[in-house]
This record gives sequence, C-alpha cells and structure tokens, in this order.
Amino acid sequence: MKSLTKLGAVILPLVLLTACANTAEMDALKASVAAAQSTADSALAAARSAQSTADTATRTANDAESAARNAQDTADSAQRSVDDCCAKIDAMFEKAMAK
Repeated sequence: MKSLTKLGAVILPLVLLTACANTAEMDALKASVAAAQSTADSALAAARSAQSTADTATRTANDAESAARNAQDTADSAQRSVDDCCAKIDAMFEKAMAK
C-alpha cells in the first residue's frame, strides 16, 4: 500500500503537468482555430463583396448592350429613310432628265 501511495505521489504531479500542458495546447489550438475562422469570415465577406461588384458590372454591361442595340436600330432606321429619300430624288431626277 505504501508503494502504491508513493507511486501515486510520483504519478499524480506528472498527470497534472500533462493535463496543464494539454490545456495550454488546447487553448493555443482554440486560438488558432478562432484566428482561422476569422480569416475565413473575412475571405467570405470579401468574396461576397466581389460577387456584388461583379453583378453590378454585369447589369451595367447589359444596360450598355441594350442601349447600343437601340442606337443601332435607330441608325438603321435613319439609313433606310435616307436610302428611300435618295431613291425618290434619283427617280425624280431621271424623270426630269427624260423630258
């Protein structure tokens, strides 16, 4: 029994020291995990911000494309009007020259 008590007296401080070391390691690990989580949260926020900016740019580009199509349609219509007018003038000129 005395040898068990002596053995216990030797082992108990070792166990407590190991437990303290493990607690310190766990605290360090928890701090490391918290720092990693914070970095991940920041990266996620940055990614969401970048996605929002990209979505805005896409909408702006789509609006610009629509405006360009409208401008092209207007220009095409104006060109058709000019072509029709020129054809009428040519016809009137040829009719006048034929007399």
